[in-house]
Amino acid sequence: MGGLRLRHGVMAVALWLAGMPSPAAAHEMRDPVLSRADTQRLAHRIIAKRKDPDGWARDIWHALEMNGIAQKKSNICAVMAVIEQESTFTANPEVKGLGKMAEGEIMAKLEEVPVLSGAASHGARWFLENKPSPEKSYLKLIRAARTERDLDLVFRNLAFYLFKEYASTRILNTPPVARRVDRINPVSTIGSMQVSIAYALAETERREDRSLALERVWQLRDHLYTRAGGVDFGTRMLLGYYAGYDTRLHVFADFNAGRYASRNAAFQHMVSVLGRTKLALDGDLLLYDTGIPSGKDSGTEKAVRALKLGLDDRQIRGDLLQEKHYRFRKTETYRRVAARYEKTTGKAAPYAMIPQIKLDSPKLSKTMTTERFARAVMARYERCLKLK
Repeated sequence: MGGLRLRHGVMAVALWLAGMPSPAAAHEMRDPVLSRADTQRLAHRIIAKRKDPDGWARDIWHALEMNGIAQKKSNICAVMAVIEQESTFTANPEVKGLGKMAEGEIMAKLEEVPVLSGAASHGARWFLENKPSPEKSYLKLIRAARTERDLDLVFRNLAFYLFKEYASTRILNTPPVARRVDRINPVSTIGSMQVSIAYALAETERREDRSLALERVWQLRDHLYTRAGGVDFGTRMLLGYYAGYDTRLHVFADFNAGRYASRNAAFQHMVSVLGRTKLALDGDLLLYDTGIPSGKDSGTEKAVRALKLGLDDRQIRGDLLQEKHYRFRKTETYRRVAARYEKTTGKAAPYAMIPQIKLDSPKLSKTMTTERFARAVMARYERCLKLK
């Protein structure tokens, strides 16, 4: 006997008459839009009173609104989960032993400062130990740093001093020099959500339709250290794009490894299986030099070419350049790799995998990977969703 078929509208009426919610209504019940008051009540369940849960709730709700993202419970919980994991709800978190841990990195990066060779013939260590004075040297200030902003401000002062004494501070406000100086700042992620400064700079330059001078770059850094600023950019970085994942786990992995890194890691896996070659499943399909695609071929690019997909090298390169966008999945390179994978293995092409990246930062006191980060945030997110 054939099953009874109901049109969508008729089915909704039947479910209503039976006292049951429609599928759409059931989904809304599971993921309701929260008011400011609802968000504050949720924040009080998660955030210690001494850390101002009302203030965090206000800034999170406002950040979603300003970025055009629905204030659904799932989105609010996602933001809260990342903040809790990254900083335990502290706008400018203190990092134990930060200065000492960052000392070696700063030594290495100082060699890249354009005017250092003229400033310190004895090298970076001599400069740090003796300037601006031996009694109050930059090395002592670095070692005394307790927060990211402390370290950031020491580096900014150091950079300004170098150009003032040995070149000209005017050139600091030319965008190419500003960007080069900021790239060697040891603090590359900032604030309560550890927002990538490279991401924040790119977003701000896109908004303002201009390259930023160093003064404006430093203003942006100061904004990211505030609670509102860190949450605003962090929320956009986390939720301000469409990836098509079936779980937030991969969204959290992308927050750590870069947008679409989870999808790209799955693509690398397919290429690795088809080519019977080992690739780093890091979610970067190309090589990058300070955020810009390098002219050198990556291992993934070479492996894709070796698959003989019927595409020339120029098209493959052009398709791989789309890796930071959703549209990459619609390129011929992606489609042909996925189709061959399914034909060869008899399995569905995987759309997302957690990138296998070991994180290395002076701010980390213990080993961390993208997978550990994503799963830790996912656990916090799921706990938040269960709260009434």
